[in-house]
Amino acid sequence: MRPGLRGGAQARTVATYDVLAQHYDAVAGDPATEAALIRDIVERRHGRVTTLLDVACGTGAITDLLSGAYQVSGLDISAGMLAVAREKLPRGIPLYRADMTCFELRARFDAVVCAYQGVNHLLSLTAWESFFGCAYRHLNPGGVFVFDIATVRYLMMMASIPREVQQFAGHYLVIRVSTADGVLFRWHIEVFELQRDGKYQLLTQAVEMRSFPVDRIREALRRRFADVEVIGGGGNTASTADEDGADRLWLACARPG
Repeated sequence: MRPGLRGGAQARTVATYDVLAQHYDAVAGDPATEAALIRDIVERRHGRVTTLLDVACGTGAITDLLSGAYQVSGLDISAGMLAVAREKLPRGIPLYRADMTCFELRARFDAVVCAYQGVNHLLSLTAWESFFGCAYRHLNPGGVFVFDIATVRYLMMMASIPREVQQFAGHYLVIRVSTADGVLFRWHIEVFELQRDGKYQLLTQAVEMRSFPVDRIREALRRRFADVEVIGGGGNTASTADEDGADRLWLACARPG
């Protein structure tokens, strides 16, 4: 799980991932697990989904896997990430470049999903609620909204680690997370990119993330949506203990009607 390496974020608070787009898939983990869990949740909550919007789709890894089951569309704010997605996805799949808090598309969907903790890039609960409103307006009646979050507990844990290092294809990824107040968490991301001459070129990115207590998120969702469900990492409804001790949680709800 790499919450700090997700494309799609509020434009005024988070830079896009254009610099790191070409390396994103190599370090983001296996998207098949994420796609399978999304399908399980979507089909359990809404058995007749035809159209699906993947918000903060990044390089389209999950969008691609879901395209075999649904008529998919993708949305992200990063032009670099969308360029990678365009090369990967079948022709004809719509890709939209837009801010996840204020997009307006001429389309409605049976499902709106957001994976890889894209919502955590929004730094106020007001921004989260704006995203929830966009999802609501772009769902058909009865449509399902599914997204995951990195919890406050997880962000605090990452800030306690000096750094995380990963090697991939001869390159090195270094992540350091810092926080001054336990509210905003700054992810310092460095990729040491191996060049043909054996030297390394340094690519850097810094992003901020935030999370909120699950009860506040659930309350914000209930202002618009019905049947709000908190789901643990295994895909089952989470208990209070699961919510308190989880690094990551999924939330699912439905547009009434």
